Amino acid sequence: MTTKKLSLEDLENNVPLPEILQAEWAKDQVLQLFADLAVGANVQHVQLKSATTDATVPLATAEAAFAADEAHAIQVRYVFEGEMWCDTIMPGNPTTKIIRNRVPNGC
Repeated sequence: MTTKKLSLEDLENNVPLPEILQAEWAKDQVLQLFADLAVGANVQHVQLKSATTDATVPLATAEAAFAADEAHAIQVRYVFEGEMWCDTIMPGNPTTKIIRNRVPNGC
């Protein structure tokens, strides 16, 4: 996967910006997200940041860290219905912030 930064020329040529969604979810909703991703998406990359690590991990490891209140942040890149998505999960109390963006083709 390559990373392409948008330029002023891209904006002038009306290159579409990535779709970005933000929400705050309860813990049970985030746990359901992990379950949904495990069975319904092609997970490409999971990055877990905690007090003891900042590493690429399996989805199940990130889920366990979230469930145990050990995760500081989790980023999941996955393909769903032919589109690449990136979810950033920022645990909090009482809700967890989810930032989801559709990754444009070529990125």
